[in-house]
Amino acid sequence: MPEAPRPRVFTIPPHRPFANALAAGLLRQHRDPMALARGIVLLPNSRAKTALTDAFVRRAEGGLLLPRLVIIGDPELDEALGSALDPIGAAEPIPPAIDAMERRMRLANLVQQVRMMRDEPIEAAEAVRLAGELGRMLDQLQVEEVAAHDVLSAVDPNLSEHWKSSLAELEIVLSKWPEELARIDKIDLTHRRNLLLRRIAGRWAEAPSPGFVVAAGITSTAPAIAAVQRTVAFMADGMVVLPALDLAMDEDEWEALGPFERDPETGFRPRSIETHPQFQFKLLLDRMGVARGEVAVWRHGGGRDAPAARSRAIGHAMAPAEFTDRWDKLSKRARRVTGVRGLVLAQPAEEAQTIALAIREAIESEGRTAALVTPDRGLARRVAAHLKRWGIDADDSAGRPLAELPAGTLLLAIAEAAAARFAPVQLLALLKHPLVRMGEDRLKWLDEARALDMALRGPRPGAGLAGVGAHLRGLIETAWSDGR
Repeated sequence: MPEAPRPRVFTIPPHRPFANALAAGLLRQHRDPMALARGIVLLPNSRAKTALTDAFVRRAEGGLLLPRLVIIGDPELDEALGSALDPIGAAEPIPPAIDAMERRMRLANLVQQVRMMRDEPIEAAEAVRLAGELGRMLDQLQVEEVAAHDVLSAVDPNLSEHWKSSLAELEIVLSKWPEELARIDKIDLTHRRNLLLRRIAGRWAEAPSPGFVVAAGITSTAPAIAAVQRTVAFMADGMVVLPALDLAMDEDEWEALGPFERDPETGFRPRSIETHPQFQFKLLLDRMGVARGEVAVWRHGGGRDAPAARSRAIGHAMAPAEFTDRWDKLSKRARRVTGVRGLVLAQPAEEAQTIALAIREAIESEGRTAALVTPDRGLARRVAAHLKRWGIDADDSAGRPLAELPAGTLLLAIAEAAAARFAPVQLLALLKHPLVRMGEDRLKWLDEARALDMALRGPRPGAGLAGVGAHLRGLIETAWSDGR
């Protein structure tokens, strides 16, 4: 019998920069520029697309035709893939996705209708809030391709009365939502994405893309995405590249992660360790039908690799709780973490200043770069502020909160002024905002705002702009009567 095809699945260890290593490997595998340009690289998000583009540009030398870089979650995935899916256009067209705000408003309307049917009216603001929660639940169900009816039917019937009432309301809304979508000939965005992904997986299984296809850095366990990655892994000129899959983890630790099936006799199901970083990879490989032993290490380096001991240290640090007793038995070589220092600091301000000094020291050395990786947004902002004092602009990949940008502060000033019914303090804060009046008339505007400030001092005027206007008219009439 012919040997079954083996999947082409690789992993880039965490001590190697993923984008750099991926770009270096693809360039070595496809030395013909036209062959590289005919390829497709599926990526998880826009940030990954930008990082891989930059990695290719750094190696472009005299110029380079990039492969088609496509985000796997693109709502117009068929358009993004272009000619690679031309024959798919002959299939029945997939309806357009409903706009996010329109969906929320229609769901809110459904919630209000159901409450009116139950003689329990609800305010519009609360209906919109509930619609947002309902939309998130629908998205989660559709990502996992689970029917809402199956979830509701699995709920324990022995609930208290208020929970039963909420469940009945939810059932009515979920039953009416498909009818509402059919009436406007649209579908949910998540559902449309699933249909596109399933269609792409089927298309490539029958007729692979003319160029190579690489699914890189995609760790989502959504069944539709896993189906695409499985198809790519078994294509003749396709491969899947995962980030930081731990191939050195002991088999008993790997199996302890789950997921586990329920025992048909006892009904008992062991608890999976879903919070472990490797659980996502195990679930993804299970849904792809690929064993961990079939995954190979990506042999191409990124040019700025850290010591391999870093990956071993990360693996040991992330051991499941029931296996941490093995830490005492690690060899000296397994404990070594070259080039890593630990600091214990007294307070957050000292921590931010120390990190900023380390970054400044690094970038002042020729040819060196530095990056701060932290989930603490407050710490990141404090470090960026320290660097700003030294003339160093930190490129924060998480962006800045809207409330800290000029446009955001203007929106907040408008909202606060309206909420306070244009009380003097809030009104003047709005009028003095830099974006309210710009250009050559700015100084004159500020002079008039200061005059208004002086006029509003004293007894507080009536509420609203009408109260402010009446107060100013009273001041003018008094001034006229006094001959001023």
